[in-house]
Amino acid sequence: MKVMIEIKDQEISSTNSKNSQISKRRLIAFAVAASLSLTVVGFVSTQQSVAAPKASGTSTKPAKDKKEPAGADKDSKDKDAKDKDGKEKAEAAPVPEPPLENVQNVTTQQLVDEPNKYLHKNVKFTAPFHAYSSLALDYKPAMRASKSYLSFLILRPNSKVPFSEIKLAMPIPKDKDPKNKLLQDLKDGDTIEVAGTVFATALDEPWVDVKQLVKIASAPDPKKDKEKDSAKHEDTK
Repeated sequence: MKVMIEIKDQEISSTNSKNSQISKRRLIAFAVAASLSLTVVGFVSTQQSVAAPKASGTSTKPAKDKKEPAGADKDSKDKDAKDKDGKEKAEAAPVPEPPLENVQNVTTQQLVDEPNKYLHKNVKFTAPFHAYSSLALDYKPAMRASKSYLSFLILRPNSKVPFSEIKLAMPIPKDKDPKNKLLQDLKDGDTIEVAGTVFATALDEPWVDVKQLVKIASAPDPKKDKEKDSAKHEDTK
């Protein structure tokens, strides 16, 4: 009986040793297989990461746009500048005044003597310029506001006395209007031609909207006249 037990123990131990060896071999095989699997997976993932574009918001390079011809930007800028200059010049160009129709040539004395005869009519006359004044402005019965109009006086014929009865109101020119230079250069005694419409006869006087103003002749220069006189005297000596 004892012998049989020992034989069985030996068989069990040998069986156990065989099983353990088999288990070891299985573990080794499993480890090798796992290692190979990890290596393959790592290789595949590496290849995919190389082939695929980078993520995290970065985009692939866009196709190159078609190159514009050299100097295109410069040409467009020059064109814009030219357009701008042209526009500014067009804005600066004076607007031609509509011609006055049915204009009557009158003298300043006729206008003062019969103002009602010329009411709402177009008149034209010449006279010496005297000075700027507010005489024809801000008067309610013949209203022309000083914010929008200027006024000036003319002289009586062959006199240095202003013709205060003739009220002349003229719209203030815009900044770039050439009339500004004319108005700035006018001097006492310059001969001017005035054309406009008699829009009122308040106080039994002619109130004229000046539509056109032209300088015909400059006032005599006393200094130049003296120089001419002195030169004549020297020539006669």
